[in-house]
Parts: sequence; C-alpha cells; structure tokens
Amino acid sequence: MWLSPLGTLAARLSILAPKLQAWLESRLVHSVSVESRRKPGLETAGLALTLLLVNVYICRELFRVEYLNYMGSIEGAFIGMSRYVMGHWRDLTWFPLWNGGTPFPTTYPPLLNLTVAFSAWLSGASPAHAYHWVTALAFCLGPVALFALTYRLSGSQWAGFVAGLIYSSVSWSYWIIPAIGRDVGGPFHSRRFQALVEYGEGPHVASMTLLTVALLFLDVAMTRRRAHWITLASVVLAATALTNWLGAFGIVLIVAPYALAQLGRGGWKTRDLALVALIGAAAYGLAIPLMPPSTIATLQKNAQSTGGNYAHVYQAALPQGLAVLAALIVIKLAISRLPRHLQFGILFAFLMTLVAAGDAVWNIAIVPMAFRYHLEMEMALAMLAGFVCYALFRSRPRRVVALAIAVLVLSLIQPLKIERRQAAGMLRPIDITKTIEWKTAQWLNHNWNGSRVFVPGSVAFWLNAFSDTPELWGFEQATTNPINRDVTYVVYHGDPTGAHETDSAVLWMKALGVHAVGVSGPLSSAPYKDFVKPRKFDGFLEPLWRDGDDTLYRVSEDAELARVVPREALVSRKPIHALDLDPLRPYVAALDDPKMPRADFRWTSAHSATINAKLDPGQIVSVQMAWHQGWRATVNGRAAPVQRDAIGQMYIDPEISGPCTIEMIYDGGMETGVAYAVCALTALLLAAASIRSLLKPV
Repeated sequence: MWLSPLGTLAARLSILAPKLQAWLESRLVHSVSVESRRKPGLETAGLALTLLLVNVYICRELFRVEYLNYMGSIEGAFIGMSRYVMGHWRDLTWFPLWNGGTPFPTTYPPLLNLTVAFSAWLSGASPAHAYHWVTALAFCLGPVALFALTYRLSGSQWAGFVAGLIYSSVSWSYWIIPAIGRDVGGPFHSRRFQALVEYGEGPHVASMTLLTVALLFLDVAMTRRRAHWITLASVVLAATALTNWLGAFGIVLIVAPYALAQLGRGGWKTRDLALVALIGAAAYGLAIPLMPPSTIATLQKNAQSTGGNYAHVYQAALPQGLAVLAALIVIKLAISRLPRHLQFGILFAFLMTLVAAGDAVWNIAIVPMAFRYHLEMEMALAMLAGFVCYALFRSRPRRVVALAIAVLVLSLIQPLKIERRQAAGMLRPIDITKTIEWKTAQWLNHNWNGSRVFVPGSVAFWLNAFSDTPELWGFEQATTNPINRDVTYVVYHGDPTGAHETDSAVLWMKALGVHAVGVSGPLSSAPYKDFVKPRKFDGFLEPLWRDGDDTLYRVSEDAELARVVPREALVSRKPIHALDLDPLRPYVAALDDPKMPRADFRWTSAHSATINAKLDPGQIVSVQMAWHQGWRATVNGRAAPVQRDAIGQMYIDPEISGPCTIEMIYDGGMETGVAYAVCALTALLLAAASIRSLLKPV
C-alpha cells in the first residue's frame, strides 16, 4: 500500500532526474555562486529590524493583552502549567494535577512554560499576560531567525530578507491544503498567526523560531569546528526539543535534508556526519532530565491515537521511510550541481510539503499528526523562495535587483495590511470573570474540598490557569495510564447500547478517584459540548452548583486519594474495554462501603505524601494515582513496594494489621538519577572543551 504513492513518486523522480538536472543547470547553475561572506553591518541590522517591526505591526496588541476571546484554545493549559511552575518552581518532579498524576517532564516539553513563569515573576504580570508576551515575541522573531539562517546559508542578506518578508506575509498552506484554506478565511490571512492565537500553538511557533536558530548554529559549528560553537549548537538544539514535541521531531526533518545537501564531491565526508551525530547526542545529553527515555516512550505510544489513528504509521515506518529517502536521494542527484544552500532549500521544501500535504490532502501520514507540520512547510517554502530569487538575480545589475526587491515589497503591502486587519479583529480582550471557565474554577476554589474532578472541554483546558484543583484531564500524549483516555470517551459518549449509560460513567469515575463531574449543556457558553447526553446525571447524582446550562455534580463523598479496601476487592483483572465493568464492581463497592476504615492522605510536597490508616487483616491501601516506577514507599519505616493494579493505579500492601504510617516519595527512580548524571557530565565536557577552544588562538 505504501509503495503506491511514495514508491511511485521515487520512481518517477528517477526518470525525470536527468531532465531536471539539465533544466536546472541551464537556468540556475551559471548564475549562482555564493558571494564572499561579509560581516553583518548596519544594512543587515536594518533589514532584520525591518522584519521585526513588520511582525510587531501585525500583532502588537498581543504583547499587552491578558485574555482573548478564544476560550476553546489550548493555551489555557500552557498558562495553567506556567502558573503551577511559579508556585512550585523548587519542586518540579511530580505533577499531580493532570491524568491522575504524571512526572512533570511528561506533561509537556517545559521550556516555554518555564520561560513564561520566569517572565511573569520578573515583570509582576499574570501568567496569561506573560504567555502572550513571550509567544508574541517568538512570533515576531520567527521571520528574523529565518532571515539570519537564509543569509548564513546563501551569503546574501537580500535572499534572507525576501525569505523573511514572504514568511511574514504569505501563508502557503492556504493555496496547498484546501482544508486549511477554508479555515484560515482568506488568501492573505496568516495561518501562523491564526494557529498561535486561535488554537494556542505558542510552543509550536516558538519551537520553529528556535529550529531555524539551531540550524544556523549547527552550520556555524560544522564550518568552524570550534568547541564553543558546537556547544552553542547543542544548547539551541536541546532548547528546540524542550519547547515542543513537533519541534523536537522537526530537528530531524530539517537536519536530514541539510546533511544530504552537504554530501557529494567537495562536500562532507563520513566524519562530518559523525560530528553531526555527536552534536545531536550532546543536545540530548543536555535535555535528557526533561525528556528521559520513559517520556519519549509514553509519547510514542500515545501518538498512535492522538488526533487520529496513526498506528499504521508505525507499521509502515520502514518502507515509507525508505521511499521518502529514495525520493530525496533522486532529487539530490538531479540538483547536485547547484549550490549547497539551494540544494538544501529544495530538499527541505520538498520534504515538508510531502509530510504536511501528504497527510492533509492525500491522507498519507508519514509521521503522526503530519498535517500539523504545515507551518514548517510555510517556513521551508519561504526560505526556498529567498534562495531562488537570489539565484535568478545574482548576476543581474544592481538596479535590476533593487527594482525587483521594490516590486516585491510593494506587492506585499496589501497582504500585510489584510493580515494586520485579521490580527486586529482577533486580538480583542475579554472580561475573563464572565466566562464559564473562570466561574467554574472560582466555585471550586471557594466551595470544594480540593479532590479530583472531571470537567469538560474548555473548562478542563483552563481549570488550572485559575485553580489548583486536580482533574482527570491532561494532554493526551502525556497520559501514562492509557485507561484514562478510554474512560474519558465513556463518560462523554456512554454505552452505545444505552444499557449502562450512567452506571458505567459513575463506576469509572469513582474507580479513578473523581469526586465531581461537570457537564456543559447545549445552551452553555463553553465552546465544546462534549457530552452526547448532557442530562444523563440528572436524578442520579447530586447537583453541587449550576450556572445557566453548566452543572457540577457530586460523584463521591470521600475525598481522600488513599482508600483502605479488602485485598480481594482490588481490581485484579484488566477490563477488556471501558464497558467491561465487572472487574470494577467489587472495588467500587469497597470504596462506597462506610464500614471500611478511613485513610488520611496528606501531601507533604508535590512529590511526597504521608498516609495514616488503621488496617484489619487482609486489607490494603489503594492510592488513586497513576502508577509510575519512580515512586517508593515505607510502611512504619520498612520499605514496601508500590504496586500497580489492573487499571493502572497504585496500591501498597502493608502486610500488617493495626495502625500504620505510609511514607511515599517520588524520586523518578534509577532513570532520573542516570539522566541527571548524563546531563551533568555532558555539560561539564562541553564547558571544558569550550573554555579550551576560546583560550586557544584561532
């Protein structure tokens, strides 16, 4: 199946290669030679400043706005994480607010959230204001970074200016991907800006800015071969990966065509590829504490079903990867006589267009969520436009080049004005206190006991931007207990047969430690109406609070995370699916039994807790948090294993009767210790090599 589109593409390219080679030689080779590199001067600084000011002109309100009228945006979750960082910056190990608890590095690549938190602390602004300020800056610096990279690779500041200007004003996605064209609303509307503001793609946009800077420093490191440049390239590559998962994989998608373009007569040798691999290894060595192997494994597993069914991508990874590589090699052979920067531009633009349009237009997903790389596609095509313009006008008289640049600038004035009107229409602040997301969080802050809740849609996105109330929701790719995702579907959609519509939802919520559930009815102001039957809890659960067509219901009275249950009541058989309720019934019955002893659960930090209980023979302590191998426990001072039940939660078997004190602590286990050791060693080696390099005469 994979060979049909991709293999055929490679075969056809091999047939067309000689003709393409001849055409390109006749058109471009003789007119292109990279000019001797001049040191950046005032003219270069002026061009970069112009691009910066153009983008500030487009999005200037974003620097000062706090809340926008896009409550369906996922930016609420990023603001919530930044708020959490500000309150727990000394204890970023375990994150108890999402997914039944998860390691902090697994929640989301944290660099942007850390930056926002630091900016908010430094300026005294709210996390929401700081988030918009930081992401606005990343948006504005994106074209400047592309200018710098294009200038670096081509040697022409005007090629860089063309690339940056086109990147600022033209959304290629509108013309290439029909679905995005319909969504963005107009041929001169900015998809990059829409993704940032309407959909909350702040980390993605920031990672693209860092991605171009990372390749720039990689090119410098490969050219100069000095340790301090290698260190700088490693640091920026690590920062890119720690900003966004798409950006992390984007490193592969940009470095692969870059390396391929360098190969050939007079180009790179095997040792050069080894140096690139060494820089990549150093970057991961620096990043590993915040993206350890277990986090990558969790992401890879969840990516198969996040945003669609991508299991087939992994099944076809080898043949599809080989087909794509074959296509790239054929193109490389066809353009091998072109300057290497132009080769890279063509290869990178081809790869990103294939990845994004292949998924969105032809339904061929080369990587999970491939369509989301359309923003990188726009960046690649803008860079290629800069390279091609330089190739075509390199040998022309200066007056012809000046005229061409002037025509380009004049032709883009109207698109920029349209983009500005789009931005002005989108960047309208709202009174956050009138939103259901804020009202729900405030009610929980003042009237709730702090136990876990299940709230829907945008209320879930924004809950922790205003409250420390834990919730079952969390980023799908960060879910370490896969059953949470199945349960979310059951709560929203219910039993297809209708036989256990409410029973199944309530049983699962009790089993996973949810003590209240929120429902947005059809008349709610919330943008998402996730419940298929929003009235199914009426008459079954006690209403706690209503606001219009939004209701919070009580699920369970006991708010403790730790519960004493009989050993035989523990869920010992994994449910076949989320509607297989029989394994749950004894466990939930024990949770509801008022005769069972109580356990007092108390957090002593974000990563440690104390449980006090009095047990009878045959009883154990169930802890309704997602199991992770990084947890340790002692019972009355004696080490005890933290075990996993059949629905992915923790339990401890004290093997005693009578009073017991259980101390639990999350230290990440051996993996975390090794990760920090690798990071420290990598940083030490890079620092020592950089100091030696800087002290050594050039």
